[in-house]
Amino acid sequence: MMDRDMTIFRRFNEVDERYLSSDKHIHTCFVDGEGTVRNIVKEASVRGLNQIAITDHMRKDSTYSAGYFDEIEKQASLSDIQVLKGFEAKIKDFDGNIDISDDVLSRAEVGIASVHRFPMGNRLCFPEEFDKKICQEIELELTLNAVKKGICNVIGHPGGMSIRAYGEFPSEFFEEIIDACSKSNIAFDINSAYHVNAAKQVAGILKRYDPFVSFGSDAHSLDRIGECLQDVWRECTNV
Repeated sequence: MMDRDMTIFRRFNEVDERYLSSDKHIHTCFVDGEGTVRNIVKEASVRGLNQIAITDHMRKDSTYSAGYFDEIEKQASLSDIQVLKGFEAKIKDFDGNIDISDDVLSRAEVGIASVHRFPMGNRLCFPEEFDKKICQEIELELTLNAVKKGICNVIGHPGGMSIRAYGEFPSEFFEEIIDACSKSNIAFDINSAYHVNAAKQVAGILKRYDPFVSFGSDAHSLDRIGECLQDVWRECTNV
């Protein structure tokens, strides 16, 4: 199981300027990103970030994890910023299980569990295959069950698949997820790739329940590193 060290996160009401200069959701060329780990660490430093997490997509049968974590550790030792070892893995069933190996869980510092496609029997279905209301309800159930299971320490881009497919996710569903994250001490991934139009929608809910939060660009290219909606969140958090 993963050592769920939450000291690397902050609760929403404790967010300060330093924490806004972090990015805990970045992808590299090990899978579908563009930059190497070295490129990303260098770019993050140039952009004035003080903490990043490299969180490439992984599955239980991924074969690159050893070299991937070794490279992150190497570049972290050469950098003046904190570089965390991480992954992003899909929520694979309605029991909240994650498609990841125990070995990866034992080495990672940031583990992101995300809804991507929907597991239906032996199929993985695209969200667009369901009408809006059903899509949103499926995403809610998958997310809540992953929070309850507690395998990872971050829930990735909550509501993001519904937002991408239909442009919205109900506030009451965000509230259920944020409440569950707060009670379970799991970080809510505030994600620039999905939440750009939902920031003010969820800010009041985050303030009320005060969960741990993780700011992430979901960058797959160097030019998006650190794109974590800092200006929006400065306004929302009064930083």
